[in-house]
Order: sequence, then structure tokens, then C-alpha cells
Amino acid sequence: MDFNYKLSDKVLAFIEKANLEEISIGCSDSQVFRIKNEKGVFFLKIAKKGMLTSEYEKLKWLNGKLNVPKIVLYDDTNDTEYLITESVSGEMVCSQYYLNNPEVGIDVIAQAFKQINDVDIKDCPFNVSIDYKLSLVENNVNNNLIHVEDLKEETLKKFGSLENILKFLKDNKFKDEYCFSHGDASLPNMFASKDKFIGFIDVGECGIADKWFDLAICEKSIKRNYGEQYISKFYEKLNIIPERDKIDYYLLMMELYL
Repeated sequence: MDFNYKLSDKVLAFIEKANLEEISIGCSDSQVFRIKNEKGVFFLKIAKKGMLTSEYEKLKWLNGKLNVPKIVLYDDTNDTEYLITESVSGEMVCSQYYLNNPEVGIDVIAQAFKQINDVDIKDCPFNVSIDYKLSLVENNVNNNLIHVEDLKEETLKKFGSLENILKFLKDNKFKDEYCFSHGDASLPNMFASKDKFIGFIDVGECGIADKWFDLAICEKSIKRNYGEQYISKFYEKLNIIPERDKIDYYLLMMELYL
């Protein structure tokens, strides 16, 4: 097994005699492995120091508030962080079963959003509202982390440059409709068993945010996995009339995300 980082003693002890499989779907800045040993199935994330701190703190805060993986081990060294969590049962809502049964998938996604909306934000210490998100995309643009060739053709035709998109986003930001946000409510981050929602993974960007952000991300993921015709079914199931200007604003913002 090839590791991009040196493993800590605690991690080495945990994975001793275990079977490991590297996971690539949905991963970006961290290296992820599925661990299987006599105690069960777990997931190990390894990243540069500081990259997993947020997810670790948020998993701790969400314990008992939202169906998320339980922390088994957290460790860090001078330059690396390690996070081991229990696995979430079921399968991704973009697995072959749900691709073949998108109506069931939409029902499950609605259950997932009910759980998100039930999280009380009055004592939530994590603010990931619109100003926070704008600061992220501005950093990406200013540090040349996003390139014009990464943009959709129609976006580039409309705005002409990354700087013009950033200016549009700043000039047209709106007031947040605060709620708890998963931060990446896409189908690979939702797990279910048949018609029952089980839980979420990847909560590193969760916190207090505008409600339309999660909806926009989920809409994009539904279109990619189930087809555009299921977007209206998604909003109908949630009993929401989509505000297209806000959804399209976030869809545009996402083009400047890494």
C-alpha cells in the first residue's frame, strides 16, 4: 500500500494486520483508506497538518445531533493529521441501486435534508455563511488556483474572466437565510439502505450558512447522477419553490471552488 505521508505510531498500531483499500471517489486534499479488521470497517483520512482539524472538530460537535461517522482515533504529527472513523452502513445515494431507482433516491435525499434542517444552530460555533464562501473563492482566484479553462464554456462566454465572476458574486451577494448546512450535500456524501437514509460523510465544511447553498449543491449532483428531470421532483418532495437566482448564484460560485 502506497502512503503519501508517514504514518504515526497510533495509526500504525490501529492498521496492524488489517486489510486496506485506497478510496479515490470524492477525495481531494486528503488520502483516504478503507480499513477492515476483526473489529469491523473503518476509514482513515491522512492530510497535511491543519487540513483535517475542521472535520475532526465538527464531527465531535455533531455527535448526537446528526447521523455522521463516529470518531475512533485522531492524531497529528509536526506536519500531518490522521482521522479514523467508523464506517457508515448502507451505500451512496449515487450507487447503482439508486441510479436504477432514482425515485427512491429522491425520497432518501428528502430524509437527509430533514435531518440537516433539524440541527439547531443556536450554539453552533461554525460560521460558513456567504462571506466566508466568498473569501474562499477570492483566495482561489487571487492565488491562481482556478483557471479559465476550468470554467464552463457558457460561463466564460458570459463573464469573460475569473475576476469578472468574482466581482459579480461580490456585487450580487444576498442576505443569508440561516440554517445548518452540511457544506457538500452531494449524493456521494449521503448513505442509505433501500428507502431509508442512514447518514452523512465529509462534514468538514458544515456549519451555519444560507439554506440555498446545500440545495444548489444537491441539485447539481442530482442532475449529474439521476438526470435533470429529477430536479423538480427534489424540490417538490421538500415542498420548496426554488429561488433560481440564489441557486444559480451558488452554482456559479461553485465554479470557483477547488
